[in-house]
Parts: sequence; C-alpha cells; structure tokens
Amino acid sequence: MFDDLILLAKGGLTVYHGSVKKVEEYFADLGINIPKRINPPDYFIDILEGIAVPSGSSEVSYKELPLRWMLHNGYPVPPDMQQNAAQLGMFETANPAREKDPDGSSHEERSFVGELWHDVRNVMELKGEKIRLNFFKSKDLSERKTPGIFKQYKYFLIR
Repeated sequence: MFDDLILLAKGGLTVYHGSVKKVEEYFADLGINIPKRINPPDYFIDILEGIAVPSGSSEVSYKELPLRWMLHNGYPVPPDMQQNAAQLGMFETANPAREKDPDGSSHEERSFVGELWHDVRNVMELKGEKIRLNFFKSKDLSERKTPGIFKQYKYFLIR
C-alpha cells in the first residue's frame, strides 16, 4: 500500500529511507533475514526496539543500524558516532576522502570551483522552487465548488 518507507531508531536516527520493494534486500545485505510467517515491518520495528534479535548470518546490533545507513549512503558521520564506527572497523573503509590535519581535526577535500558550483546550483534550485510555488497553481483534484458569497451569507444567517 506504500511506496516509501522510513524506519527510525531510538533517538530519531534514520535506519532506512527508501523504496518498500528494496527494504528486504537492504537488510538482507546486512545479514538480517526475515523469518517465515513474520510481517516484515513488524519484525524490523521489533529489531529497532531491541525486542527481537536479528536472525541471519551476521549478528548486527540495533545500535549499529543508523551508523550502517549513514555509511551505506555516504553521509557524513557525526563526531559522536565516529568512535562507534571506528570500533566496528567501518569508518576508515567507508570514508576514504576524509583526511586528518596535523592538529587532529578532519575535513573533506573540496576545491574552490567545486564549492562555488555547489552554491550556485543550490541558489538556482531554490529560485526555481520559489517560482514554481508562486506562479504555477496546482491542479484542484477535489472537483468541489465553493458556494458564492450570497449563498454563504444565507447559510450564516440560518445558523
């Protein structure tokens, strides 16, 4: 009945956001297989709540799932979660573009032209969105007719 699915872990961290058709494939790649005669969404929610232990070839903790989603999509890992990623041995292989400065801080390598292009593209997308929202009306699919002002006044007086 749904096209997209969002699964959130404790604390509101995203564990999965995408097509319903690919959710089982994503969790199967992590080693979490759905047992027979079990409703998949209920099973995933039970895993995220810590009620059920993931079945499959690899034992993945429900605490690791938000981190695995970030690394799967190439999202930057927040500093408080980088330690967990390093303990799992996933951080260095998943973020090769991240480098360390001599003072220990990390940054991603991006050229001036790349940043300029990124900014220009974002500004143009925002302007296009504003134009679309302000000048193009959405099609009314309800097919309802609003009564005229006299009919509305008549209903007001009757009440």
